[in-house]
Amino acid sequence: MIRNGWAASLIVWVCLASLQAGAASPDVSLNDMHGKPHHFSEYIGRGQWTVLSVWGPRCPPCIEEMPELQKFYDAHKNGKATVIGVAVDFPSFGPARRDEVLRFAESYLISFPLLLGDEKVFTRFGGADLLGVPTTLIYDPKGAIVARHTGLVSRDMLERFVNTWDRPEGVK
Repeated sequence: MIRNGWAASLIVWVCLASLQAGAASPDVSLNDMHGKPHHFSEYIGRGQWTVLSVWGPRCPPCIEEMPELQKFYDAHKNGKATVIGVAVDFPSFGPARRDEVLRFAESYLISFPLLLGDEKVFTRFGGADLLGVPTTLIYDPKGAIVARHTGLVSRDMLERFVNTWDRPEGVK
């Protein structure tokens, strides 16, 4: 669905967006791989789109998705969008292991913030239960959740979603 069906995927995202519009994220604080705390308010609602991916370093679809997220981040890190990763243990959805996340980030050259979390934290900032990984949340520039997607996303899907929703007057 991701590679050959981007149009159908976009429709699913748009439908999700209309259902999720206006849901704001609380200011959750999570530590990164080095123990430094990060508040979601540092990234979300700062006038740019925020893509938040919940993933696991041993999850095959997550491993496939991370280079796509890195490409999207590289293209937008100084502009209209940013990316945050929240790592959970896979398959338990319990707390992520710092050493696994650090090894993954180094091996795959991930430069966007990777924070350590678990299923309970996702319920606080995602507004629902974590059904699987990867799960992607998209926050609009004002900080409202406008989409939630469980499954792989590509850079192309993210680009198309943001470009569709970034039109004046909310024209979709």
